[in-house]
Amino acid sequence: MAKKKSKSTGKSTPGGEPAKPAAASAASAGSSATPKRGGVTAQVRSERKRKQQRLNIAIGAGIATVVVAAIAAQVLLEANRPGEKFASLGNVHLLSLNSPHVPYNSDPPTSGPHMPSLAPWGSHFEPQPDEYVIHNMEDAGVVLWYDMGTPEENAERVAQLEDVSRGYNRIIIVPRENLGSQYVLTAWQRLQRFDEIDEEGMRRFIDAYEGIDHHPR
Repeated sequence: MAKKKSKSTGKSTPGGEPAKPAAASAASAGSSATPKRGGVTAQVRSERKRKQQRLNIAIGAGIATVVVAAIAAQVLLEANRPGEKFASLGNVHLLSLNSPHVPYNSDPPTSGPHMPSLAPWGSHFEPQPDEYVIHNMEDAGVVLWYDMGTPEENAERVAQLEDVSRGYNRIIIVPRENLGSQYVLTAWQRLQRFDEIDEEGMRRFIDAYEGIDHHPR
C-alpha cells in the first residue's frame, strides 16, 4: 500500500523554510519594539529634567542679581546721605530727667532714652535738656545747634539759622556749650558739623531727614 503523506502544519517560505505562525511573529515584533519606546520616554524625561534644572539655575541667578543690586543701591544711597551715622540707642522713655540711662554715643546726642514729652519747636536762647531734644528727633525733627556765646552772638546765630531753616516745620534751634563746632545739625542717628553758615549744606541735611518719623513699628 502507498504510505500517506504527512500534512504540513505551516506554509513554506519561498526559501523553503517553514513560515512562523502569525501570532508568534506579532509577539516577537511587540517584544522588540517595547524597549525602543521605553528608551525614547526615558530620554525625553531626562532632557526635560535638564531643561528644568537650567531654568531653575537661571531663575536663581536672576533673583541673586536683583538682591545684590538692591543691596548695592542701598549702600550707595546710605553713603551719599549727609552727615555721620551713629548706631541707634533705642527709644526708651524715661520716668524723669534724673532717671539713669546708657550714655549717649554722640555729642550732641542723636538717639537713645528720652523724656515722653518734647522740647518746644522753634528757636531757643537757653540750652534744652538732651532728654527732651532727642524726642524731637524721634518725632521727625532736625536740631540746629549753635555754639553758645554772648547774647549778641546768640541772637545773630539764631537769626542766621532761622533763615536757613525757613519753610520747614519740624525744626528746633538750640544753643549748646562747648559744642566743638560753630554749628551742628542732628537728626535721628545723624550728625553733621559746620564751622560757619553753609546754607546749601545745611538745607541738604534738613531735606534728607526732616519729616521722617522714628518711632518703633
